[in-house]
Amino acid sequence: MNSSSVFNVDQLNTIRDTHQEWCAENSVDPKSPLGEEAAAFLIKAFDVEHDNVDSLIAALDHHVLERGRHVKVGSTSIPSTQRSQ
Repeated sequence: MNSSSVFNVDQLNTIRDTHQEWCAENSVDPKSPLGEEAAAFLIKAFDVEHDNVDSLIAALDHHVLERGRHVKVGSTSIPSTQRSQ
């Protein structure tokens, strides 16, 4: 996924509309960590192949599904590498 570093107003509106629609459909607060992750994904995903709300939502749904496949409910936590001082 490659996106341009500069978006025009129409492109920004498409990304915003997609983010709002996806968050509403999935009961996600747009300002939550997951909402922010979704926004970042949409910015990265916006390109020639993903340039409208429907294709961006499909790409984001696929991303979230793939991300969820790597999570195993009930598995032990991964120890932190940070050490207390």
